[in-house]
Amino acid sequence: MKIFISLLLFITFCTPKKEQEIKKIEKKKPFIPVKKIDSVLNKKVLKAFDSILIKHKFNGQILIAKDDYVILDSSIGFTNFKDSIKINRTTPFHLASVSKTFTGMMCMKLFEEKKLDFNDLVIKYLPLFPYKNVTVSELLSHTSVLPDYANFITMEKREFIKKSSNTDLHKLSEVELNYFTNEDILQYIINYSPSPVSNSKKEFIYCNTNYVILAIIIERITNMDYPSVLKKYIFDKYGLNNTFVFNKNNIEKYIPSYKENNEIWGIEKFDLIYGDKNIYSTAIDLYLWDNILKSTAFLKKETTSYAYEPKSILTKENKTYGYGWRLVFPENQEKIIYHNGWWHGNNTALIRLIEKNAVIIILGNRYNDYIYSHKRFVEILRNMN
Repeated sequence: MKIFISLLLFITFCTPKKEQEIKKIEKKKPFIPVKKIDSVLNKKVLKAFDSILIKHKFNGQILIAKDDYVILDSSIGFTNFKDSIKINRTTPFHLASVSKTFTGMMCMKLFEEKKLDFNDLVIKYLPLFPYKNVTVSELLSHTSVLPDYANFITMEKREFIKKSSNTDLHKLSEVELNYFTNEDILQYIINYSPSPVSNSKKEFIYCNTNYVILAIIIERITNMDYPSVLKKYIFDKYGLNNTFVFNKNNIEKYIPSYKENNEIWGIEKFDLIYGDKNIYSTAIDLYLWDNILKSTAFLKKETTSYAYEPKSILTKENKTYGYGWRLVFPENQEKIIYHNGWWHGNNTALIRLIEKNAVIIILGNRYNDYIYSHKRFVEILRNMN
């Protein structure tokens, strides 16, 4: 296990001309300190890491930082069990639903650019969309009536093509024949209008379809495909060098994940769908993403703050959703802004304590429920000055 302090990451970019100023984001490079790092905080974090994750066969990356000091930065295990290829700090992991944080904040960016309004009806961008009264805000906050595509699409892609078009199957590639895309999901919804979910009280009902549709709206607004939009607006601009969107154009980049018994989890029919998932990244890149969002480099402070506000009533556990983020409001404590993810054998967690200037990032590629046991780390960081 390697422990690092201080990360220094420098990225310079120009804001719109009207602001006439250059903003900087700290870019982090590991650095071995002169003084010992045997503080109470370090010891507590390491002890929790050993008992929560190491003890339970953690395979992945973890990064925990507070006040711009990296307390823990470790890569453990294998990215490929067959060839014993070890995980390192540049190994990208499938973020699963942590990808929604990028989709959500990209929508916030388009809002700032006055290209999108949260009260817009989805049919403004997708005229054939059958749920006529659903808004962009309802997609972002998971308060729409949409059912989850994994539940209503039971047919295989070949059958869907046969039923929805006169396309000659012999002219299609294996990728086109076997894997659904975002446009396929939209077309299926248009063709079959699957039964909506009852949500008269606009309660938070988590649904991946919401973010699949948001990715298409982003594409319609920008006239670019979703992977290119994120690459232009975020990944390339701010130096997220090991972050990319997995899609039909880079299927050769598929990185397998594993079941608990190390059995490989192969690629399946929904594995090319993005917006709700399919961003690959590293703990270091997500740490940079956290720093970008805490600055005013990508979004204004009032914009990010609005994304972190509840958009539906709190549950009994004081949980809800904002725009792209899960929210928890512990009694007499600062809110926790976070997102977990799961897809196949990938388990991920990004937890942010803004007021404490702390972040917890855990990425794994072998199914492990203990990755979600991050409450212990939150309590340690919250109780330290």
